[in-house]
Amino acid sequence: MADTPPAPPSSPARLLLATRGGRWSLLGLAAVLAITITTVLNAMWDSPPPANRPIKVPANDYVSSDSCRSCHPGNYASWHTSFHRSMTQVAKRENFAADMDGLELSYGKVDYRVERKGDTYRVLTKPTGTPASAYGDPRDIVLLTGSHNFQVCWTETTDKQGGRKLGQFPFGYIIADKIWTPMTQTFLAPPNIENYYADGDWNNGCINCHTTNGRSRPGPGGTYDSQVSDFGISCESCHSGGKEHIAANRNPLRRFALHLSDKGDQTIANPGKMDGPTASLACGQCHSFWAFESNDTSVWDQHGAKFRPGMKELDQRWVTQPNSTIHPDRLEKMVQVNPHRFDNSFWSDGLVRITGREYNGMIMSPCYKGGHFSCVSCHEMHPADTTPANLKEWRATGQTKPGMRGDLACTQCHGNIQANIPAHTHHAADSPGSSCLNCHMPHSTYGLLRSLRAHTITSPNVLESVKVGRPNACNLCHLDRSLGWTAGKLAEWYGQQSPALDREQKELSAAAVWALKGDAGQRMLIAWSMGWEPAQLASGRDWLYPYLIMELNDPYAAVRYRAWKSLRTLPGFEEFPMDYNADEAALDELFGRAYQKWGTEVRKPAASYPAGALLRPDGTFVQPEFQQLFDQRSKRSMLLVE
Repeated sequence: MADTPPAPPSSPARLLLATRGGRWSLLGLAAVLAITITTVLNAMWDSPPPANRPIKVPANDYVSSDSCRSCHPGNYASWHTSFHRSMTQVAKRENFAADMDGLELSYGKVDYRVERKGDTYRVLTKPTGTPASAYGDPRDIVLLTGSHNFQVCWTETTDKQGGRKLGQFPFGYIIADKIWTPMTQTFLAPPNIENYYADGDWNNGCINCHTTNGRSRPGPGGTYDSQVSDFGISCESCHSGGKEHIAANRNPLRRFALHLSDKGDQTIANPGKMDGPTASLACGQCHSFWAFESNDTSVWDQHGAKFRPGMKELDQRWVTQPNSTIHPDRLEKMVQVNPHRFDNSFWSDGLVRITGREYNGMIMSPCYKGGHFSCVSCHEMHPADTTPANLKEWRATGQTKPGMRGDLACTQCHGNIQANIPAHTHHAADSPGSSCLNCHMPHSTYGLLRSLRAHTITSPNVLESVKVGRPNACNLCHLDRSLGWTAGKLAEWYGQQSPALDREQKELSAAAVWALKGDAGQRMLIAWSMGWEPAQLASGRDWLYPYLIMELNDPYAAVRYRAWKSLRTLPGFEEFPMDYNADEAALDELFGRAYQKWGTEVRKPAASYPAGALLRPDGTFVQPEFQQLFDQRSKRSMLLVE
């Protein structure tokens, strides 16, 4: 104790030092204990659990990510950098993606004002058209969802008996564009949809996959006392509860023995050491459509999921997959539970058409059915290089392993193709047409206002486009070509039998037909592809303008947004402004302005257009064929919700 540096006068630790022989003073120790206990109790009294939002309370065998950091600093660092970690965050000022100070928005005849409140913000409302003095009904913003593409704010409700029930701020923030948009327009949703989330939907829905070990804990009268072990997707989401693991590894001899052994630690789950289906289910517990086995969900609601990574089944749930061998007896029940969403979320052959449900797509793949392929064949949760620059790139590229952002994702198993790629692809080796992913994982799913790669690994064929309506990989790149052209190439190159085609399918650009008469989901995929550089290089850009301008007036806001974003990739429209949520009159004016700009400032008089694009040499649409196709546009109501 003689070498102990003096403590600051204000520190309770100073009382530990006695002047007599450097020994502990019982009086000093008693004083320290009294001060310490008082300090702890005061902290507890000063910082009670918030009454207006779900709270973090580790339970069952979960101990929270805080317990993992000291032994696994590298893995903790990569997880902390990931978007999984920030899937749900407490609404502190530093966690907001947008500048919230003084924010004012209007929607549905209601004005909203955001004001700072301590370390967070609150929302006030008033009827549109009333004076500013009418702002009232303040509600704290208490939780945030998302930090990558969108951020959504969740507010306290006025339910005083169940203060942990959340409501939704009716706007989402598009991070890349730095714009706010009504939440109803962040999904691909029918026009004039008034609302999608009701009070309490976070507590009984979002909590299941956007937190770790979430327990909704419903109470009487629609109240909630929701708890989580971690906000966001944390260590124990993938590795299972860590209570036993921590207790066992307090023994240093055990840790040393495990280090020398080639055996895994059986007290914790490691998807990297599981067989393909089991490893994938650790991801699939969230990245899938699932439903409950029974209408009685009381155990789940109070205590959370029984599933732990390493299990072969989803405990009280099953993965819903139409037109497959997975639980076919349950299909009727699933349709009864949510017919509209179920009908929209899958193509008619059973392939999923929405992002965030990659497990549904992967289990339909021949690669998965072999038993070895899994999510972690291409993705990794913890890169070896944890430098900030590498973690930033890893996060931005979907947490893929090095090399898996290209052909290695496929050639790691199909190495025989790598020796002569052009012989297999019939494209130049360094062209987008020789990309394994472009051909076998095309952008045919929708989510977050864009098109994303399907996770069902397939080979291009025209029949899927004829019978199912799903754009095939060839025509998503060769936008100017017809289904007949694609069928001919696939027959010539791979001996694929051509399906029966009508004149429209044989002669007209498949993309043009989908843009004119497809459903809203198909139109979204084509609008995205028209802004995709490989497709522009393969198809030409000049003829894309009138199609994208046409879709600026689409009845679906999500399609308008994507058409606008793709239009801005074309020369002359890089800075073209648009409010894709504007009213009908404003959209009509915008459409006219864009069309005039193209015709008078951008269009090349000598430009030639693809034969099947239905465009005259002067850039106008060929009538009446264009109008006939447009009049056949699908009236199917689409709701694609990630």
